[in-house]
Amino acid sequence: MNSNKRHKKVALSGNGDCRVVFCPDCGTLEINLGASTIRTNSESLNILSSVLNHAKVRLAQMQDAAPANGNIQQMRLGRIH
Repeated sequence: MNSNKRHKKVALSGNGDCRVVFCPDCGTLEINLGASTIRTNSESLNILSSVLNHAKVRLAQMQDAAPANGNIQQMRLGRIH
């Protein structure tokens, strides 16, 4: 983003300390996570979304297979992609 120009930021989504804003003038997306900000474009946002969804599924699989849930056999998770 060019810091010499005032950007019009449009909030796309948000919940608590996590939000996504978009500047229609330059096409930049900002992902805010607490005190951290990631500036990116829509293609990278789509990739990040896919990676996070994949991690969410894998985490759920691992938690469902955990001994605390009555499962004593360790689940082997290979690469999905």
